[in-house]
Amino acid sequence: MDKYFSEYIDCLEQIVVSSRPSGDFPVGGISNNSRKIQNSSVFVAIQGAGKDGHEFIESAIDSGAKAIIHSKDVATYRNGVGYIRVSDSYSAYARLVECFYDFPSRLMKVLGVTGTNGKTSSVYLLRSILDAAGLKSGIITTVCYEWPGHSEAAARTTPEASEIQRIFSDIHSAGCSHVIMEASSHALDQNRIGTAKFAGAIFTNLTGDHLDYHKDMESYFNAKKILFENHMTVDGIVVINADDPFGRRLAAETKNADCIRFGKDVNNDAIISIRRITPRGTEFDLSFEGQSFHISSPLIGEHNAYNISGVAILAYKLGVKPEIIQETLGKPIEIPGRLEAFHTKNNVSIFVDYAHSDDALQRVLEALMKLKEKRIICVFGCGGDRDRTKRPRMGAVSAKFADRTIVTSDNPRTEKPEDIIAEIVKGIPSSANFAEVPDRREAIRQAISEAEPGDIVLIAGKGHEDYQEINGIQHHFDDREEVRRLLN
Repeated sequence: MDKYFSEYIDCLEQIVVSSRPSGDFPVGGISNNSRKIQNSSVFVAIQGAGKDGHEFIESAIDSGAKAIIHSKDVATYRNGVGYIRVSDSYSAYARLVECFYDFPSRLMKVLGVTGTNGKTSSVYLLRSILDAAGLKSGIITTVCYEWPGHSEAAARTTPEASEIQRIFSDIHSAGCSHVIMEASSHALDQNRIGTAKFAGAIFTNLTGDHLDYHKDMESYFNAKKILFENHMTVDGIVVINADDPFGRRLAAETKNADCIRFGKDVNNDAIISIRRITPRGTEFDLSFEGQSFHISSPLIGEHNAYNISGVAILAYKLGVKPEIIQETLGKPIEIPGRLEAFHTKNNVSIFVDYAHSDDALQRVLEALMKLKEKRIICVFGCGGDRDRTKRPRMGAVSAKFADRTIVTSDNPRTEKPEDIIAEIVKGIPSSANFAEVPDRREAIRQAISEAEPGDIVLIAGKGHEDYQEINGIQHHFDDREEVRRLLN
């Protein structure tokens, strides 16, 4: 049975600036897209990065909208239509769709992971631990939205507000007690998660990315901080990588009573001690609250020791037995596009990884440097219409840590691949061993054909993605498929 509009108004009470009501009515739908409006719908006008929803108010009313939620002045008011002005249309939309789906997040424990790198890996690791503990969960990640009996490819890291609530509702309907999600800075800044409260959250790290949107690192940090300031339950568990400078700052500024700092620094609450990193994985100790976890994980690299540690701490604080945590983390856990390994008959190792920022690329290359017998050949590009500041930085990182670099296309979108490559190359010293190969398929082929026994080839930037976006069109392309085709 449809809720009446008066019930939705109650959800907006804290952010209402003014209202011109026009009677109550059963709400048939809520949308921020005027093209999706039907009879007895509510239209939320949002000032987006590209289009302004306020320009489509009249069109929404013509399509059947009986109430308009807006944050800017409205030129004319129509009889029979209710108008509510709010301080933040993004937040209003999220609250309305929450109400539409009967607040599903309140029926489960919501766990979040935020940071620049390591979010997806952490979510997959945490789900594996909860599964082993007999706790059913759903996940919302950059790769997919998944729960028992269902999996769908992700359109973005954190879905749009109505999608989040639909997914929450479906996860709860599937009998899950927990939902684990990546909380992106865009989603937090745009209030996509509504009033959802998190029982636990992990901060992985913060490095230069998405500055096309946030403009500077301070704004980027403040967007991440929203999760910990506005969305934790009273007894929520906060787990922070305090070896990261922004993590240390977050730990100092968070008001949450149960804040656990972790890292290699002995002053942290939980301390990581690396034993060894080999082609078979990473072995380390994690000391925390009198517990000593000895973890031997198939995942490679120090960065994965941090991801694993954050997850282990949160799982332990949620009540999962230490032996379950330790046993689960010692087993292979497939994380799509995160250092996925392929090996040739002549002893060449090929890795496909999602690393698409300079920090992520450096972490992966540093991990591979400890495994290499001879050279590392790195293939990567940068996405078009996105943060341009990281392009020369990524070039500099590859030149420093790889023996040979092949700069290619990623998702060029509306930019010319050659223009993006030119900006990457600005960060590469002229003395470095590098090549420019705009066609990604050819770049991968060239890297593998050049590789000699004992070499490592890293194909970075796209990981799990199975497309290349060129001028608004997604063409099927999967780095992993290309590798398999070349090896067969």
